[in-house]
Order: sequence, then structure tokens, then C-alpha cells
Amino acid sequence: MKKVKPSQLRSILSEVAVGGRLPVMVWGAPGIGKSQIVRDTAASLGMSILDLRLNYYEETDFLGIPVRTERGMEFVKYSRFPRSGRGIWFLDEITHARTSTQGLVFQLINDGMIEDYTVPEGWRYFVGSSNLPSHRSISNAMPSGLYSRFTGGHYELIPDVEDWAQWAIANSVDDRIISFVTYMEHNDQKPWLFRQENGYFLTPRTWATGVNYALRNLDGEIRSTAIMGMIGEENGLEFIHYVKLAAEMPDPMKIIAGDYEWIRGEHDASLWYLLAGSLARIASQDSEKITGCLKALLQMKDEYAALAFSMIRNAVERKMLVSNEFLASNMGRFREIMGVSGAES
Repeated sequence: MKKVKPSQLRSILSEVAVGGRLPVMVWGAPGIGKSQIVRDTAASLGMSILDLRLNYYEETDFLGIPVRTERGMEFVKYSRFPRSGRGIWFLDEITHARTSTQGLVFQLINDGMIEDYTVPEGWRYFVGSSNLPSHRSISNAMPSGLYSRFTGGHYELIPDVEDWAQWAIANSVDDRIISFVTYMEHNDQKPWLFRQENGYFLTPRTWATGVNYALRNLDGEIRSTAIMGMIGEENGLEFIHYVKLAAEMPDPMKIIAGDYEWIRGEHDASLWYLLAGSLARIASQDSEKITGCLKALLQMKDEYAALAFSMIRNAVERKMLVSNEFLASNMGRFREIMGVSGAES
């Protein structure tokens, strides 16, 4: 099956699952963002979503419960089944489901109906999701008939730190988490965005939820203990050390305002990642600060300026950058900076 990163999966869901009305199956490890990407795609297209975790469902949830009425025996269907509007069926945990439930999913996708329930025209969009056996999660074999009904393709979602950083900036994940994960992913032999070892799971979900909460809402020993409980003691100690190091950073707003004293100094490489991420976040949240962020970027060493510019380009709407006069008047310098990293300007 084709391996895809999050940005590619969003395009597949939009153009194939929705645009082509072809059922798509997404495979991937727990915690890497499968559900979130489907929800985000539906929201971006103005569509609703019916999220069904199939391991919780039995046959009667789909067929209905038989009830005797004046018209004879009728089946009362699950109340959440859509009757109108436009949306995506998100059929999660397919390989965790009972065989009988998988058979009904087959009928739902193949025929657009189950018994006397017919899927509304605006809801004939299907996305399946599950884990692979290699992900050390419950995973039963998918029947070949059901497998073949995902005519839009089978895709394995793999983590990508640039994609995740772009999403994390847009979703207000703490800058220190984004910069630490990005820096470590690029500079350590072991992966930090996603890793399963020694009973601990480093996942995009853990960083964006648990660690993000602990960093922003807890203090002192309880914060350290919680973080180590979330990502493991050794990993936690390394991250906590980085957070203490990051406290040496000045307020990035001062740098954007023209105070470049800190930029002219020598600092741990990880802190330049923190500054790059902060500039990208600020530029994405306030268009009036884009010029200040770009000016600060030009004061940095080229390798870190290239990193910051890449993050800004990913976080800021293209039209906002294209219309920026400072960028236009200094395009030669920005091209030179990006040439250092081998990236296109």
C-alpha cells in the first residue's frame, strides 16, 4: 500500500474520497492523527462527519432492533444514522470490529444501504481507518471483499515532522514543544515525533494533548512527573532540560520589534528552532507582524534563517506573503538564504 504523509492524505481525502466519491482506507499506528485529519478535511469542505468506532458496535446497531408496530414488524435504526445533509462516514477501527459488523460495512459501502435504511445522496462518502498488525494493536484480517470495496485506495499514514509542525502552529501547540520535536527529529538518531519503545509511546497526539497540557497548566515537580509519565522518564528529563534552556530566550515580540541583541549572540542550536517556530506562529496569527518576522529572520545565520522562512511559508497564507512589500523588495536575499538549504524559494 502507498505510504503518505498527512498533507498528502488530506489531498487524497479531498480529491478522491470526496471529489471522486471513492471509498478510501487509511492505515496507521495509534496516535498519529488519522481521525483528526479526517475531521479536519470534513470541516474544510463544509461537511459533517459520522464517526463510528466499529469495535463498539454490534449487528443490531446497524440492522436495528425489531419492534412490532401497527404496520407490522419494523426495525428501529441507530438514531445517529444521517437522514439529510452532506457528510462523510468515518468507519474507524474496522479490523477491530466483529466479522458480522464488517459484513454490514461491506453492504453499506457497496450498496449504499442496509436493509430498509438507505444512505442519503449527500452522505455517500466513506473513509475507513484501522491499525496494521505491525502497530502492536488489535488487528484482525480484513475480508477480501471488504478490502476490495475501498476503490479509492489503501494508504498507510506515516508521521512527518514538517507537516505536524505546520498543523501544531495552526492549533496553538506550545512553541517549545514544536521546536523541541522538530529539532530532535532533525538532529537525533532516534525519532521523537513518533516512537514506540520500552512501554512508552511518543506520538503526535501525546505531544499535542498531554505534554501540551502539562507544560501550560502545571508547575514544579507535578509538571515534571506528569511529563515523564506521558513520554517516559529519560525522554521527559531531556525535554524538561530543554524547557529550562528555553527560559533564557527573550520575548520574541521584542525581537520582532527590532531588538536583535539576542540574535547576534551564540546559542544552543535548539533555541534557534524555538525562535523559528515562534516567528512562524506570530506571522500566521497577525499579518501585521509578518514584516517584522521577516526582518528578524534576515539577522539570523543563513541555515536558521532558511529554517524560519520555511516554517513561515508553511504557516502563513500564500497570498499574505505574496503581497508583502518587504519580501518582494528583498527577494534576492531570501532566494540566497533558501539556496543554502537547497530549498526552492
